Amino acid sequence: MKAKTMMSLLAMAVLAGCSNPETRSQANRGFDYEQETLRTAPLLIPEGLQAPRFNTEYVIPKGAAQGATGKALDIRPPTQVLPLVRGSEAMAEGSGLWFYQQRLDQPLEQELTKALTAFFEQSDADYRAVANGFESNGKAIGAPGQQFRWQLMPDAVRRAVAVQVQATEGADALAQDRRRAEASMLNAFSLSYQRELSRQQELLDKSPIELTLDPGQGLLLAGQGYDRTWKRLITLLPKLGFDISNRQQALGYVDVEFDGLSKGDWQDLKLPALNIPEQEYRIQLGDLGNRTSLSLSNKDREPVPAGVLSALIKTLAPAFERTDLAR
Repeated sequence: MKAKTMMSLLAMAVLAGCSNPETRSQANRGFDYEQETLRTAPLLIPEGLQAPRFNTEYVIPKGAAQGATGKALDIRPPTQVLPLVRGSEAMAEGSGLWFYQQRLDQPLEQELTKALTAFFEQSDADYRAVANGFESNGKAIGAPGQQFRWQLMPDAVRRAVAVQVQATEGADALAQDRRRAEASMLNAFSLSYQRELSRQQELLDKSPIELTLDPGQGLLLAGQGYDRTWKRLITLLPKLGFDISNRQQALGYVDVEFDGLSKGDWQDLKLPALNIPEQEYRIQLGDLGNRTSLSLSNKDREPVPAGVLSALIKTLAPAFERTDLAR
């Protein structure tokens, strides 16, 4: 039984390999039709009748066919350059991508240079730095014999940097093969870069966030931007005894009902017990750039007393600092 299963799996693997559209560039039938010619015979007209008039408008001239045919015709679907990184954009011409400045702590060109270096090293590709970019082999896409030229082109006006790649060796048989290889390299780099950005964002989302009370304005102030503060708040509220009934990230509010937690639950959380009335609340967030404000109101949209806000921060502030609760 095991032998039959193994043979079936092997057969499926062989069939899958034969039908892979990325490796099969020719049609899977013969090309004898290329040698065929149109055989015609004159129309026999019975005696006493005239020959009909023929319209020659749709006659195809001999040798009028253009482009590749038969074995020379590549039937593989085109490989497109994909903007896999958030905020990136495929260039209108050539194999390239525009990346736009997202972070302020590091110049984009420097960030992309580090990302390309990491991409080459992760794929164990041979590379060297040259003016305005790199030269590498194609090991990242399984073509170590190919050579590529990477160019970084900053645009200060757009606050963007273009990354272009050009196949320089090993793919000179057909232009379509060069374009396919260039697009594959760019897509492989974009995927690697996006994974690294996602990893960095995940670490950032789990890092501590400072939360302070501004009694003068009746607000809580988070020491991070809106998106991170929103994610942290939505993650923490159910753990602290709040039922979320409605949330609108675009409008910046969360409607909740505080049902409380038992003494044992607070002991398990290792947080100060939250001593506020068990009722409905609305938490309103405000985007202050690199900080975020949080205000608390009751179901009638009236600001809660200062004592409620003071009690809330005694529990919420240490919760915002806890990385184990941010998951």
